[in-house]
Amino acid sequence: MQANKTRYAMRHLLLIIFIIINPLYFTISASQHPSDSLLHLLNSTNSSPKKILIYRDLADIYLDSPEAKMYLLKMYHEALKINDKENALNALNDIIIEELNTLNKDSLSKYINYTKKVASPEELKHILPFYHMRIFEAQCFSDQRDEAIEKELDLMDSKENTNNIYKEITTAYTIGTSFYINQKYKEATPYLEKSLKLTESLPAKVKNIYQKRIIWKLSMAYAKSGKKREATQLTKDLINTVEQEYKRDYQKQRPFYNIDAYRIQYYSFLISNLEQLTPEEESYYWGRILQIGKKLTNDFDKYNYYLCTCNYYTNSHTQKDLSKAITAGDSLIRIAKILAPQNLPGLFNTVSQLYEKKKDYPNALKYYKNSYYIQDSLSTNDARQQLNELQVKYDVNTLNSEKAALEIKNKKTLIISLSTLLILVIGVCSYLYFSLKKEKRMKAELKVLNRKAQESEKMKQAFINSICHEIRTPLNSIVGFSDLIMNEDIDEEMRREFPAEIQKSTLLLTGLVNSMLEVANLDVSEDKLPCGPTDIRNICIQEMEKISPKPRIKYQLDITEDTLFIPTNAQYLTMVIEHLLNNANKFTEEGFIALGYKVNLSKNQICISVTDSGCGIPKEKQEEVFNRFSKLDTFVPGNGLGLYLCRLIVKRLDGEIKIDPEYTDGTRVVVNLPMNE
Repeated sequence: MQANKTRYAMRHLLLIIFIIINPLYFTISASQHPSDSLLHLLNSTNSSPKKILIYRDLADIYLDSPEAKMYLLKMYHEALKINDKENALNALNDIIIEELNTLNKDSLSKYINYTKKVASPEELKHILPFYHMRIFEAQCFSDQRDEAIEKELDLMDSKENTNNIYKEITTAYTIGTSFYINQKYKEATPYLEKSLKLTESLPAKVKNIYQKRIIWKLSMAYAKSGKKREATQLTKDLINTVEQEYKRDYQKQRPFYNIDAYRIQYYSFLISNLEQLTPEEESYYWGRILQIGKKLTNDFDKYNYYLCTCNYYTNSHTQKDLSKAITAGDSLIRIAKILAPQNLPGLFNTVSQLYEKKKDYPNALKYYKNSYYIQDSLSTNDARQQLNELQVKYDVNTLNSEKAALEIKNKKTLIISLSTLLILVIGVCSYLYFSLKKEKRMKAELKVLNRKAQESEKMKQAFINSICHEIRTPLNSIVGFSDLIMNEDIDEEMRREFPAEIQKSTLLLTGLVNSMLEVANLDVSEDKLPCGPTDIRNICIQEMEKISPKPRIKYQLDITEDTLFIPTNAQYLTMVIEHLLNNANKFTEEGFIALGYKVNLSKNQICISVTDSGCGIPKEKQEEVFNRFSKLDTFVPGNGLGLYLCRLIVKRLDGEIKIDPEYTDGTRVVVNLPMNE
């Protein structure tokens, strides 16, 4: 308690000094960024407590940016200097929460290990389960969902710590989240309710941390399962809790803390359940959102604000305004061009639908064309089908207009002549019959096209996520270790280890880029690669010599003593053998690795094989490993493109590659190539 009072007094002293040193701060704030003054103040002090406070403020200012992580790391090391465990843990916590956005396993593991070194065993009892909840949740909302759920099932089978209240809370939460992510919202709510109820026995401060997370997830589950009244009430209670916490712990102590990011999230959720709000409440929360929107400077927060605005004017019962929703959608598109280009097709599509609701078909078609042009590189055919769908709708609307005009003309003709009426009625009925039949057929076709478009969008998103995840992991490792190298407070002996880690990540990133370039080059054509006489014996000897040997592995060559020339592409065949040997070496710890070839005269083929005594590949996974970005073990370094690239190359050489299902003592990969061009 005394330490908190000391820090509080020190912060006020710091602010007073800041104002004295910078008397013009408040008058020139429009042209001077707050960080400039804080950095000036940082350079003028040697006090570690003051530096910690300044680093905290700078991290709040640069929230969701690389600078924030840098200042948090500085805050952490400064706190270690004076044995300020509380601020060291706070800095690590914010870094870990930020790393959850990228799901960088190496970084997460590193900073959690830092936490284990600083926190007491009693503190770790509630810290680690909470991180487990957050990591599981982040994985479920990424491309790692199946892996996360499977790992969680294994943990549930474990008999350890069965009487641990935190494990009970975490288990109930993860089960509820698993149902939620699979859109089984009614099944999710009992587990989330149980998790929330179990937190009542926790200490007050710890209870607050857990309950905020659980309540938010439970509110969304209630809303999606039809319990919108309960969802609304829970969210109101959550807002009250967060506001009280902000006034107590953040408002004075952290002047740059971004509470508005949480407010706009909660307010927008309430707005999405408008039927549960009174007109006065709807007006109040929407007014608060508008107030927050005027103060936003961060493009990430502006993006969420415009997303909320677009949803409000689309769905509001009192202020539905499609024109304003379209304006907000245009603002979203402008920001997404910089922050999230991958979201542009969906945003253009949303605005297109808004124009379609207004029956403004030319603009609807225009925005759909923009969506098509952006996603053309990944899904050209499906995007064109979606575009055709809108074009058909536009044509149908035109056709209906023409039909109406024709009916008016027919009515006029009716007055002139009964005989003409009879002819016209028959003609119109026939025309309508075939038009309706055609329209029904087009609608059925459009449903099929729409389903295919949705599947294509999912595949595209999965591909983008895979690329981003594979590139982000080594890149974040390079950035993190580079920051630590520059930190003079870290022990020199420890810093000597960092260049090797940077080099390892650099080689991994370079390998990924090279593999992706080769894949892109090979994907553009299906023509056979240029071939010439190639010494297969020499290639095998050279590649076996290049491999990094392990002490407990025997490396064997099963080749002929005489030179053997085959008609193939030497460069790409070398690449295939290199990938296969490296894979075998990566997943084998002891035993043997053998490379060899045999000539099959009856089939006029040469059979090249790489055999190891490693962990092996399950039969159900032996075809899957040849897919793009497929990895049996996500914790083993690699980019998941090696075997996919091998199959592309072998296919272009008129050969085939497969896993030998009959070999069960490890893994044997077989490549069959023709002996004649």
